[in-house]
Amino acid sequence: MSNSRRLNSAMLTAGCLMALLLFSSGCRERGGVKIGDPAPVISERDIHGSDVEMSRFKGKVVLLCFWADSCCGESLKQLETFYRRNRPRGLELLAIDRGDSRDAIQSYANRNGITFIMLADEQGRSASRYGVFGLPTMYIIDGSGIVREKILGAVPLEKLQKLVDRRFKARQEAEAEYEKIHSR
Repeated sequence: MSNSRRLNSAMLTAGCLMALLLFSSGCRERGGVKIGDPAPVISERDIHGSDVEMSRFKGKVVLLCFWADSCCGESLKQLETFYRRNRPRGLELLAIDRGDSRDAIQSYANRNGITFIMLADEQGRSASRYGVFGLPTMYIIDGSGIVREKILGAVPLEKLQKLVDRRFKARQEAEAEYEKIHSR
């Protein structure tokens, strides 16, 4: 092989490696919050004008759902029954709409009998904190504020139930261990 061919081949290989490195580092940044990370702070007003802060859900399992009516409205309606079934167990559900106005979201909630907390993320601050780039994106956050699951795209309710049940079970086991240690 001639020197010029070797040089071209080496340059092509180096270029491919550099492109791969740039692409993969970009994906990591866009990936946002990862499992095991503390949940980024959310401090917004819900569609009724009440302040909502993640700290108020300490000790509860939180299902955080980023969505938009244009793509996820039908699947979000299904979460109402899921929420009502799991709320007595300690589940909180926050649906954060990326892009629609507070009035549009309130109208959606009224039309569909939604009782869980709904927030308007019109400027995308919350979605940016979580690194959300596709909708729907859901996070399951434990009672200590740690992200335990990240779900990209729509998920069957049966699977979502299993993931949430895992958090409830972990909480029960931790409480039982605490009692065991402190009852001595």
